[in-house]
Amino acid sequence: MRLHETLPTLSLPLLLALAPLAIPGCSSPGSEPDGSGSETNGDDDADESASEESTSDEDRTSEESGGTTGTTSGSTSGSSTSTTGNASTSGGSSTSGPDTTTSTTTDDPTASETDPTDPTGPSDPGDARWGDVENPSASCEVGPLPGFDALTPNSNLPDPFTKMDGSRITDASEWACRREEILQQGYEYILGEKPVPPDGSVSGTVSNSSITVQVNDGGSTMFTAMVNMNGATAPAPAIISYGGFGGPPVPNGVAQITFNPIETQGGSGPKNGPFYEVYGSDHPAGYLVAWAWQVSRILDVLEQDPSVIDPTRVGVTGCSRYGKGAFFAGVLDNRIALTIPVESGLGGTVGLRLVEVLDNYNGAEWPYHGISYVRWMSEVALGRFTSGNSAGADNTDRLPVDMHEMMGLIAPRGLYIVDNPSGTYAGLDRNSAWVTANVGRLIFEALGVGDHMSYEGASGDHCSWRPQYQASFDAMVDRFLLGDESADTGRFNTDLGNAPNPAANIDWEPPTLSGSL
Repeated sequence: MRLHETLPTLSLPLLLALAPLAIPGCSSPGSEPDGSGSETNGDDDADESASEESTSDEDRTSEESGGTTGTTSGSTSGSSTSTTGNASTSGGSSTSGPDTTTSTTTDDPTASETDPTDPTGPSDPGDARWGDVENPSASCEVGPLPGFDALTPNSNLPDPFTKMDGSRITDASEWACRREEILQQGYEYILGEKPVPPDGSVSGTVSNSSITVQVNDGGSTMFTAMVNMNGATAPAPAIISYGGFGGPPVPNGVAQITFNPIETQGGSGPKNGPFYEVYGSDHPAGYLVAWAWQVSRILDVLEQDPSVIDPTRVGVTGCSRYGKGAFFAGVLDNRIALTIPVESGLGGTVGLRLVEVLDNYNGAEWPYHGISYVRWMSEVALGRFTSGNSAGADNTDRLPVDMHEMMGLIAPRGLYIVDNPSGTYAGLDRNSAWVTANVGRLIFEALGVGDHMSYEGASGDHCSWRPQYQASFDAMVDRFLLGDESADTGRFNTDLGNAPNPAANIDWEPPTLSGSL
């Protein structure tokens, strides 16, 4: 069933003060998927442990080295917004049939009002086809975006409900076009653009062991993702796992699709991978957009042949750099039913401007890390706002958009943020992560889908799945991939000591919106 057929009535979001739930956990340094060298293409772990002394990009041989707890660490006590639930994940036990392959090509995206492959969005923004198309707000027009000099610094997270013309939305049906403004701001100031290939340019094959994708859009490329049916009956729900590393254990009855991203280390030079084979190695989009584009093309092929994997029940996950990738796959394609970024850190679910305010401690990662160590974000777009890993070189407070609003682009689909506020693994910007998620939650609540977003922060080894994560994972999978609308979703818990108050980092009140999405 499509989400736009079942959205609940709107409710007033309340978030005046928040504190964490104490959850026992260990604190130890972890390892990182290998991103060193000229090009990476898989799921290897870095063999470096966290270092208390290492604070610069040059000292690091893995993406996010550890550090000391700094001045923000403290006792783990408090309460949480939601702590209980009884949902569990289950699925079928039979496997799909023989490994048969079907070749497909793209459908006409302009064929009909109900064509689920239509990338153009609604003719009436109030009738946005949430979850049916890559960008349900694409038909909304967005005016000129201001240049850097016209942007005003503000250390608080921007108001997602105030439109570019200065007026504020009052009805939920206005969110579609406000969403498009946020999306275009994200492209212009942080990410670089994600092109949508024209009709007829994507083809591929689907079997119960692999998916192949062919794209011809100026340049051409072909890539493959591996499929493990995992006891599921076709057409099966599935989770796309970035790199097959560090994410949640995929439950029986849900297929696993493994996608291996490619990246090149460093802040300059040609970029590598299928996206850049099509659009050029000097395309300004960062690797997060490039990887998200590949996931969208996988979905295109699944829509063309839905006999093995159900394209309406696909989630995406990954840990660390792959958590960043999974997050933006969900941000940039509304067809993804459930997004599960794990320990994504800077470039993922961390507000860029908040690092200077909340995580200016030894070992924290600054926004510049995301365009210099690896160009996950656009060195062209974000490079105007940061030129070094220090407060004096960081002007991300001028950004008119930030990561809480990227979270809002996922609504009304499911978002489960899995985090690690461990004091011995400083690279995840633990305070900014907590605040950004809670402010992002306000968007879901204002749109009447507050329980479509969950958060769990539990300290421990980097990219090590912990028992505290499981209950919300089971519930979110039950609801968004297996169709159990009664699943208990929407929990927000953390064991972060001295957790900052999210309300102290906004200067706006969430609105009470009339109408519905």
